[in-house]
Amino acid sequence: AIEQQIRLQYRKFSHGRSVFARSSTNAEDLPNFNGAGLYTSVPNITTEDNYVSAVKVVWASIWNFSAFEAREAAGIDHFQVYPAVLTQVGIDADSAGVMITTDPFRPDPLRDAVYINAKRGLGMKVVDGHKAPEQIVFHSRSNTYQVLGYTDEISQFVFDDQGGVKEILALSGRPILDDAQVRLLARAAVQIKQLFRQQHQDIEWVMKGKKLYIVQSRPYLGR
Repeated sequence: AIEQQIRLQYRKFSHGRSVFARSSTNAEDLPNFNGAGLYTSVPNITTEDNYVSAVKVVWASIWNFSAFEAREAAGIDHFQVYPAVLTQVGIDADSAGVMITTDPFRPDPLRDAVYINAKRGLGMKVVDGHKAPEQIVFHSRSNTYQVLGYTDEISQFVFDDQGGVKEILALSGRPILDDAQVRLLARAAVQIKQLFRQQHQDIEWVMKGKKLYIVQSRPYLGR
């Protein structure tokens, strides 16, 4: 019965589009426990059967070993952890990453800044914490930014026509984000922070062409 409901919701939502099954649990974004990257999300699902399988994968990921270890260290009761699946339309991104509505490297006087991570393609390695991304800090007061470092990665993830993702060679040797894209991201970050009553946000984004998509925003728990 549950599977039939899952299939029905997929048909209502997908309309032939690629979708992502993203993980969400009540054991994330806690005051002393971040939990980012511990649970599994499944990208570029293109069939109903694969969506059913993906929901199982996401639900089961509360028992990922890294998640179990992290909760154990934090003293969280494993049997009070409940998983959910957030389904989103998939975007085969040209670039993607994470941004924070403050400068995580500097003390309070400079925390009006926006810190931006960027990778070519779907940016999955940024979200998962693998490989060094392009790193930028935008300073709102002066309307300027500095590049902290470029990525030297020569590959990127893109949609596979058969579903899922594949890794291909990237067009490296140039910055991922141009001036207009950096400023677009910084403006979006400030607007999102305003929506949440000036609470700092940890934001996941993707960009296709010149269009920006915000795929997640949650409280930033850093100091």
